[in-house]
Amino acid sequence: MHRYRYRAILEKTLLAITSLFVLGGLIALGFLTNLSQENRALIIMVSSIGIIGGYMGLVLISAFWKRLRKRTWQKAMAAWKQSSQNEVTLEFDMTTPPSEKELKQLAIHIYSRMGYRIPDREVKDYLPLLNPDGKVELLVCKHQANPIELHHVISLELEMKRVKAVRGFFWASVGFTDETFAWVVHRPILLVDRREIARLKGRDSQDR
Repeated sequence: MHRYRYRAILEKTLLAITSLFVLGGLIALGFLTNLSQENRALIIMVSSIGIIGGYMGLVLISAFWKRLRKRTWQKAMAAWKQSSQNEVTLEFDMTTPPSEKELKQLAIHIYSRMGYRIPDREVKDYLPLLNPDGKVELLVCKHQANPIELHHVISLELEMKRVKAVRGFFWASVGFTDETFAWVVHRPILLVDRREIARLKGRDSQDR
């Protein structure tokens, strides 16, 4: 997450510099009455160039980070798909199933690193994720004693249709029934069970 901190520092620095140019222009217009007309015009011109430069810098930073976030997301989703197809299991201790709160915190951390934006992390049921294309995806985390039955995932699909989400993720360390796995085969819903959670957590640990 260091790169996001660097982005915030860079944006704040540019905003501060731009504000100084704005202030300089205002002072030249309203307070520096003793300056010659040529010097005042020069200060105003330099301030204008600085303001435009600062604004363009902010636009370029935003475009760069948006592209970087999309590339990170695409690589993460491709790696997820490949590792699932190859049934690659990375070692991670899952002997003690996480609680629903811990499961949600883990999911939020992993999706944030993948490049998703999460505007409201306090949503209890269907947590909206914004992918780098600006489209909504939904996340559900559930902890219970028995495998997740089909009706829970059908409820997720109904909510996806209501909010026009392009994909859904259902996390459950206890796993899912065979009927549920069969039902989502041709639907844009990914079921994340104990093995997938261990794989994602292990990959996340390796990438740090």
